[in-house]
Amino acid sequence: MKKTVIIGLVALLTLVLTCGFAYAVSGRCDNCHTMHNSQGGVDINPSPLPALLNNDCIGCHTGTNIGGAVTTVTPYVYDSGGPTYGTNTLAGGNFYWAVADITTGHNVPTIGAADIAPPGYDGGRADVDGQTPGGGAWAAGTRVTCAGANGCHGKHDAGYNDMAGVSGAHHANVTGALTTADEVYNSYRFLNGIHGYEDSDWEWQVTAAAHNQYKGVARASSDLSDTSTISWLCGECHGKFHTNAADVGVTTSPWLRHPTDLSLNDVRGNEYQYYNGAGVPATAPYSVEAPVASTVVTSVLSQVDVTKGGAADNAIVTCISCHRAHGSPYADLLRWNYAGMQAGAGGAASGTGCFTCHTTKD
Repeated sequence: MKKTVIIGLVALLTLVLTCGFAYAVSGRCDNCHTMHNSQGGVDINPSPLPALLNNDCIGCHTGTNIGGAVTTVTPYVYDSGGPTYGTNTLAGGNFYWAVADITTGHNVPTIGAADIAPPGYDGGRADVDGQTPGGGAWAAGTRVTCAGANGCHGKHDAGYNDMAGVSGAHHANVTGALTTADEVYNSYRFLNGIHGYEDSDWEWQVTAAAHNQYKGVARASSDLSDTSTISWLCGECHGKFHTNAADVGVTTSPWLRHPTDLSLNDVRGNEYQYYNGAGVPATAPYSVEAPVASTVVTSVLSQVDVTKGGAADNAIVTCISCHRAHGSPYADLLRWNYAGMQAGAGGAASGTGCFTCHTTKD
């Protein structure tokens, strides 16, 4: 019997090593799991959670990001005590502000109102596996979830909750350049099928040389086929804002909606050549306030080419150029105070926010 068990364990270890899994989650199993949802004669949760978990997504990712320790602990996306924007918030921002004002964040369970459909929802756009968040029709009262059928992370199969959507991904998580994305664990931030380069500390100490590198494409107006970009992910729920419909505009006027997956050096006019203080012709420092995406995400770019007519592969506007994924202090999850952007007024906002790209309008 013992010999059989040993052989089985060796075979399992061989399989794991052969598959190349990088087990990012380490430490005691009871940090995440409970065998019977009971400790000391008291239920850990009012009702048992799937996968023997002792907490849900928000519960595990609630806390305050403190110093360099953020590189070895759970990335916290909800700080119930009140984070300081830009100081102890990570790349996706924080759900904190959405508790009082749902316009500032996604309304995942326990955060904000329940009866808000994704703005721009047009029936849902299929992910790489052909699954559609929301199931094609956003039912009244349906919440956005962290993962699963109505979520952002993991798989969107019908009936999948948070846990089923990301099942196994934490144990097999890989980081750095994620360009395979054929499973949840090797997709950028567990966003199924999305490519990108993950910053090692989730942009805790973000600089032009240390940040997430987002995947984008410099597309033509009729090209909407690349399902691996960060804007495609957003468009799975906010499809009207990332489409090739005539009311959007991609490479030509009229601009009726702000374009995404558009290269700054492939746009009519010259103001974009000055992105983030660039000279002409020149490269520009990558802006951590208004980040741009690249076609190749095998490394992090600290400089981007914004020369008019230059290589249209590393200065690409995306949804994430203007918005945070989880939440921010500002309306519409924006990275900056949109109401503070005053054309022609100059002042403290000059060269920031919208004016990082629209350089001649401040």
